[in-house]
Order: sequence, then structure tokens, then C-alpha cells
Amino acid sequence: MRPQAACVLLVLIGVTTAAIAQTKAPTPQPPRSAPTIFMTPFTAPTPTPQAPPTGAAPAPTPPNGLSPLLTQPGPLFPGPRRAGPTYPASPVPAPIDQQKTQTYRNDLLNQRFQLDRQGVSPDNERYREIQRQLNQPSSR
Repeated sequence: MRPQAACVLLVLIGVTTAAIAQTKAPTPQPPRSAPTIFMTPFTAPTPTPQAPPTGAAPAPTPPNGLSPLLTQPGPLFPGPRRAGPTYPASPVPAPIDQQKTQTYRNDLLNQRFQLDRQGVSPDNERYREIQRQLNQPSSR
């Protein structure tokens, strides 16, 4: 909506409201009756809460004895472990490394298969690179 049209609309609404308010006569108010007082029975105020009494006697000991956490001083949790001696890596690859190696080899085989399906010659540079990586002893 354009700003000029909005201003005109607001002015018309204001004028109409003022005209309607002038034509209406005030509505008569009903006569007021005497205020009604409701009598409620008297209730005593509730007393304020007080602290429970404290006895001078010591607290009773549990039947199983005190918890070791209470009787033994020291930290609740053990401290961090000290670094142990380092050992050389094993020469045999771990199962995860074997999986990664096998996955890499399978990817190379799939790429070579795709090149074969596309009719790419074994003399192609990419084909020779894939074949060279497949022939490496570490990838078997």
C-alpha cells in the first residue's frame, strides 16, 4: 500500500470515529447500591516455622561403620597415570592399517577396471601409474 493512501485511510477512520462518538448519548448508569460486606470467621495466623531442636549428644554411628572416604585422608580420585616406557612400533601392520591398505588396493583395481571399460590403452600415463602402484610390494 502506498504511503499517501495509508494516510488518507487513517484520516478517514479518525473522522468517522469522532463523528460516531458525538452522536451517541451517554448511557445511563444503574443506581449504586450500598457496598456488601462479607463476614468471614476469624482464623488465627499461622505460627512462623522454627528450627528443629539440636541435641548435645553425638550422632549415632552407622552399623557398618564409617565410610572409608571419611576415615582415610587423600584424594577422591586417583591422579593421572605416569607415562610408561615407549616401545617401538611393531613391524606387522595393525588390523586397521591392513584394512586401509586393502581398501586402497581395491580402489586402484576399480580405477584400472574403469579405464579398461573405457577402452584406455595400457600405454596411457594414468593406466601405467595405477599399474605401478598395484605392483609395489607394500600394497599387497
